[in-house]
Amino acid sequence: MKNFSFYLLVFVLLATLFNPVFNKYDYGAGFPMVLLFGVLLLPMAIYELRKKREWNLWEVLFLGIFCVFVVLSFVFSETKNFGFSEVLAYLSAVLLYLIYSNIKIGFSEKFLKVVMWFCVFAVFLGYIFYFTRAEVRMFGPFFNLLDNSNVWPNAFALFLLLVWPLVAIVNKKIDLKFAVLCGFILSGLLLTFSRGALIAFAGQLVILFIYYFKRIDFKKVAYCLLVGGIAVGFFYGANYVRSLKNDVIDIEKRLEFNTTDSATSVTERADFWKGSIELIKEKPVFGWGPFSFRNAYNPIQTTFLANADHPHNIFLKIGVENGLIALFSFFGFLVTLFVIFVRRVFGKDQTKMSISKKDIVFVLFVSVLGGFAHNLIDYNFNFLQNLILLFLFMAFIRSMLIKKDVSPSGFYKLFVICFAVIICAVSLYEGSLLVIQKTYNPAVLEYSLFPRNYFLTSGDSALQKRDFKSAITFIDKEINLNPLDAQAYYLKGVLYCNRRNPAFDLALCRENFKKAIKANPMNDFIYYRDFIETLDFRGVTREDADIVIKTEELLMGYFDMVDKNVHFTAYTNNVETAAEIVDWLLPNLKTPYNSVFKTLSENMLETAKRLREAKKY
Repeated sequence: MKNFSFYLLVFVLLATLFNPVFNKYDYGAGFPMVLLFGVLLLPMAIYELRKKREWNLWEVLFLGIFCVFVVLSFVFSETKNFGFSEVLAYLSAVLLYLIYSNIKIGFSEKFLKVVMWFCVFAVFLGYIFYFTRAEVRMFGPFFNLLDNSNVWPNAFALFLLLVWPLVAIVNKKIDLKFAVLCGFILSGLLLTFSRGALIAFAGQLVILFIYYFKRIDFKKVAYCLLVGGIAVGFFYGANYVRSLKNDVIDIEKRLEFNTTDSATSVTERADFWKGSIELIKEKPVFGWGPFSFRNAYNPIQTTFLANADHPHNIFLKIGVENGLIALFSFFGFLVTLFVIFVRRVFGKDQTKMSISKKDIVFVLFVSVLGGFAHNLIDYNFNFLQNLILLFLFMAFIRSMLIKKDVSPSGFYKLFVICFAVIICAVSLYEGSLLVIQKTYNPAVLEYSLFPRNYFLTSGDSALQKRDFKSAITFIDKEINLNPLDAQAYYLKGVLYCNRRNPAFDLALCRENFKKAIKANPMNDFIYYRDFIETLDFRGVTREDADIVIKTEELLMGYFDMVDKNVHFTAYTNNVETAAEIVDWLLPNLKTPYNSVFKTLSENMLETAKRLREAKKY
């Protein structure tokens, strides 16, 4: 029992980090890990609440307001079929912080050592996959075994940013062992080819240099240079070995933003940030709902195929999806923690601690800072292992800065226990539905707070079986949960366009296709194709003609993007759909594009075939 929390936390990290399926929780794959974590928090809370702790009103107040508005953002969400996994993950992370932040933790250094060795093993796995898989960037254990396209090198880069500084405090001195371990881990960071992570890493180095400046000597400088040499040596050696059988990223082009994903890395992020400001202005109090950015951003998207699950910035994401009150309360919590850190490490209110303990606090601060810095231009806390480490590191920092601990009040105990009981109960409920859905009856997802695409896929399945009555019931339920879902309107249009449907109605068919196009005008050609095929060009309205013109413009831009946007080429039917639109347009319209449409369409299909055969992504 003395090591109860330690072993439980190690188990949680092991289960979330090294599993080949349950990873990214926001769209559903990692939801079982969130449920497991939610259940285990209750015994953690019961065990730890008997210990003395330091009370800080501002931390509890800011985190409490944040949690309340995260829940309210889900209650008023525009995309209620998704998002609950994110609510549960963030509530669980906050509870984890409340459990461990204000008590003196005896196992923190031991736990950090385990985290570091997990990191070493993660990089080792990364090398195995780097040499054997087609993906050109190292992704470590951040992948889904059931879907080869689901690999996340940026999430792995965030994990490495959070963990690599621990080598300095775990090894306790700068020597050859430190150089080898740190160099090996940093080689993994280099091989993720994450430019944002490298910028954050450079910032971490600067801060560490300033802190350790007075203790620098020639020997330490030599070992630090050796770290760089080992990292670069592993990096170039790995690329050489990989190049014997697989493609390798051109390093110079990558650094110059001259590769095919440069638009995604720079231009699209600027669009996401501008769009986020617009969305926040539209719904400033509760936001659009957890995990709503993709659906909410679709109608105002400015660049074809330039969309994402998040706005590539943690603070904008909270503002868009949970509202400004949630954003300011979360920021208030971070400011409170930062003020405590500065006061008690460097200020007049310094906590009595040894140099080694002060080093641990500062290195953890650098880890957390690097994590947030990376998430200013990306977002990878939708992986539970990263989210847990972030809040746990902040809790460790806070626990090491305690000045006066007392027995917690009855109110605080009741508050935390009730919080843990609610999270545990909800996790058990959702977990039981998940088990029943997988083993017995998928229809139980109707009673879940996280049904995902259940109603959409059920409606599609009923439509395929020509069960039109059931299909419209399922589709309407999907629209009721998520009125921003373009695919639901599209299926509704298909349903009313089916002449075998007793409720066949061409006007309703076209109306729903138009709704689908309006909800998602810049990503899927299938909405345009099916709408255009309902037109009689002997009498086309001005509104319909505008949609046709828009389709032609999108096609001309898309021909050049096929080779660059693998997501919408190798893993969607956009190419074939675009070709079908071209085949239909040529005999029906005389446009300035007709002379080039056919050739470009044929080239586009060949490119898509090559990309799919190569399994480039």
